[in-house]
Amino acid sequence: MAQTERFEYVFTVKEYDDGTSWIALEPRDGTLSCLGDGFLGFDLKRGTDIRKAEGIAAFLNGNIAKVSHTRLEP
Repeated sequence: MAQTERFEYVFTVKEYDDGTSWIALEPRDGTLSCLGDGFLGFDLKRGTDIRKAEGIAAFLNGNIAKVSHTRLEP
């Protein structure tokens, strides 16, 4: 039997110390247990500037309602 968790997350733009943009997946209404105390991050292709990164995050936030994880049990 499978068990699924589903929560609202928001995609936010971050920058590494060298100015490289990346996107973090931050919880809004709960945290997926598979992430523990951590979070997911998405490194963008080299050369992606902050404005493009903000557009990507806006697209994701506008189109993804919830993030889920399904644990399959043997």
